[in-house]
Amino acid sequence: MYLAKQRGRNQYLVFDVTQDRHLQSTHQIANQVRTALKSDHLTLYYQPKVNLRTGEIMGMEALLRWIDPERGIIPPLDFLPQIEHSDLIVDIGEWVIDRTLRQLREWNNAGKSWVVSVNIAAYHFQKPEFLDRLKHLLARYPQVAPESLEIEILESVALGDIHHAKQLITDCQALGIQFSLDDFGTGYSSLGYLRRLPANTIKIDQSFVRDILDDRDDLALVEAVISMGKVLNRKVIAEGVETSEHGVLLIRLGCDLAQGYGIARPMPADQVLAWADTFVADPVWSTWANVAWEIKDFPLLVAQQDHLQWVRRLILWVENYHAAFNEHEVADSHACRFGRWYDGEGRQRYGQLAEFLAIAPTHEALHQLGLDIVQYCQSGERQRAIDACAHLLTLKDEIIGYLSVLQKAVMQATSE
Repeated sequence: MYLAKQRGRNQYLVFDVTQDRHLQSTHQIANQVRTALKSDHLTLYYQPKVNLRTGEIMGMEALLRWIDPERGIIPPLDFLPQIEHSDLIVDIGEWVIDRTLRQLREWNNAGKSWVVSVNIAAYHFQKPEFLDRLKHLLARYPQVAPESLEIEILESVALGDIHHAKQLITDCQALGIQFSLDDFGTGYSSLGYLRRLPANTIKIDQSFVRDILDDRDDLALVEAVISMGKVLNRKVIAEGVETSEHGVLLIRLGCDLAQGYGIARPMPADQVLAWADTFVADPVWSTWANVAWEIKDFPLLVAQQDHLQWVRRLILWVENYHAAFNEHEVADSHACRFGRWYDGEGRQRYGQLAEFLAIAPTHEALHQLGLDIVQYCQSGERQRAIDACAHLLTLKDEIIGYLSVLQKAVMQATSE
């Protein structure tokens, strides 16, 4: 009623209960975050970034956390979306930069010359006074080299005014600040778009990296982004490295920089130095450290992922009959994706190698066991099928071992 009067009377507006509750919730969270900022209940956790090939700690990413006295640690996705289009996000962004510079000063005094990245919201980055405020914050810490600070912005930030974004990034880089495009691949990524933005680093989104061991499309996308970075002379870092296998595959694709739970979880600042002093890179990574991988051998990597995915799908089918599975690919070892690669492109390219020929018997045994498992399930012997899955995983690992030997033989032949 009051809004209708304010807009000139002689009209009506419909009250939306759901929208009103959402607005009230947003205002409530904003007020709580504003209080948390004033009460020093916000803090930064740091997640390490490492060079997979050398095992060197390259830096950290500063990640915001809200430590509520009653609810404990509140992750940023639970409150930042509600304030990302308000001036409060600017206040928090400046606080994050200030605390990061302060922490860099402490680490520099401890002999650690790391680069620390901070995430800056679009609303904050697009403020006309952003550059001047950044200069002011840097001036508070003359002992910290501006090159130690990296600003991460989402790739979509610049879409509204790419010319302004390009100029602002260039002006910040003139101060020594580095720039990274965060979550690359989730928005409007293109070679032309990336060429126009002078970012130092491309960060591949973890939603793609996490699934490269299972999803050939994500694997191909990650490989494409890495290639794009090389063409444009950009550094590439991958998020979401959770296992040794993730790291090995990234090294072989040409991406050496990474972060993720498989390296270290985000941690409070007072734990970082102790972690760094005891960090030892995964020894599996060093196996591939000095090996060059040619793009024409990329299908061999895809074939390995196809094999892993086939095994996982069969086990999922045993656990849940409603899961999709092609029984024909079980009965015929030449019908699965791995089998088609092995009989076709694989044999044409590697058929003269003993390491390639050694794979066939185990692959046949894998399919025979898979057929047995399907028959067990169809005859109601589900427990017998589950027990057989353990042997299936053993054969799967044997094939991965054969493929590893083959890949090393291929790369050794390439380097000679």
